[in-house]
Amino acid sequence: MNRFFIRGFGILMAVMLFFTLVSRAADSFLVPQVMVEGPSGKKIEHLVRTEGIVQKSLEIPILTQEGLLVKTVYVQEGSQVGQGDLLAELDLQQLAEQMEKLRDEIKALDFANEAIEDSRELERKKRERQLQRANEDYARAQQEKDGRLSRLAEEVRQAEEAIDQFTGENEAEKETLWRNYFAKQAAYEEAERELEQAAVLAGRAVEDAGEEAASDYSKEINEISIAQKEKQLKAYEELAENEGKIVAQEAGTVTGVLVKTGQKTPDTAAFTMAYAKGGVSLTAEISGEEARYLGNQTAVSVKKNGVEYEDFFVSSMRQKEDGTLELDIRCEEHAQEFPMGEGAEISLINRSELYPCAVPLSAIHTEQSRNYVFVAEKREAVLGLEYFARSVEVTILEKNSSYAALEEGSLTSESLVIVDSDRFLQAGGKVRLQNP
Repeated sequence: MNRFFIRGFGILMAVMLFFTLVSRAADSFLVPQVMVEGPSGKKIEHLVRTEGIVQKSLEIPILTQEGLLVKTVYVQEGSQVGQGDLLAELDLQQLAEQMEKLRDEIKALDFANEAIEDSRELERKKRERQLQRANEDYARAQQEKDGRLSRLAEEVRQAEEAIDQFTGENEAEKETLWRNYFAKQAAYEEAERELEQAAVLAGRAVEDAGEEAASDYSKEINEISIAQKEKQLKAYEELAENEGKIVAQEAGTVTGVLVKTGQKTPDTAAFTMAYAKGGVSLTAEISGEEARYLGNQTAVSVKKNGVEYEDFFVSSMRQKEDGTLELDIRCEEHAQEFPMGEGAEISLINRSELYPCAVPLSAIHTEQSRNYVFVAEKREAVLGLEYFARSVEVTILEKNSSYAALEEGSLTSESLVIVDSDRFLQAGGKVRLQNP
């Protein structure tokens, strides 16, 4: 009996071992094998690649004197020139004629100013004489006024005294004395009015003679013209000393040629140049979707001729009608390595703030606008502790092509997030950890 029991028990254990081995063998074929990874803090990077074209940078005009005949132009738009390189030559004969003309004009203005000064001196002396005569006339008028009024006043007094001394009774004679008095009084008053008017007129003549002459700035205007012409003549003389050569003040790229051989120089710039000291400016376009990750001062990597430059930045952005964004990308250096009009590869990188909870994008599953991840959880099973997949809904804050930043709370730092699986996953299904 015992022998039979022992044999049966052995057979039972053998069967159980067989089924265990079969179950484990089946798991190796049927149970998904997964890679897990815990959530971590991460900054989400957005990389945008595009092509850029080198544009004008710091553009400065090359000026020369107006109205000079251009003999030869040596450069064209796009020419690369060094400091002191010859841009154009002026006609020296015409330059000499212009200098002689300026000298004659300056001399004529000097003569005109001498004549103006002589005229002013004559006018000054004339006004002095007029004032002297007016003062003399005024003094005589005052003197005549005082003498004549004094005499007439005496006659009035004598007529009044004759009336006072009359003692006769002849009314006709007395009336004659009164008529004489009134006549004398009237003569005095009339003379007083006339002489007062004459004194006023004489006084006004003095005032008129003493007034300043009307302002005349013709000499001062001429002096301004002389100064301008002398400045222009000096510039012509410097050009003549330099044999009429117009040269580049610094190394750079010719962006505009505004003079032609056989024509005269304009009153604007003769050339425009983008100088090397102005750095590099590139324009590039990106889509509206890509633009939302970028801003001013975004770090930019520019690659040209196999060399990568990391010191570029986005200086400005402009949205176009088609929704794309035009970028101005600048750097204060490397002008020699980036000739105007050439292309370059551009990589723009934007890094987010540090998110505490981020997982690989491969861990994210989406169903009906619902985002979720699978986490591997250890549970007690018939054959011992085993791992099962649990679905956890998550909220994505930001993502790129590799990682997604999640809202905190749904996962912990100990969560085993399934980031890869060799088979289809199902919530509640058993899984095998490749990297437990």
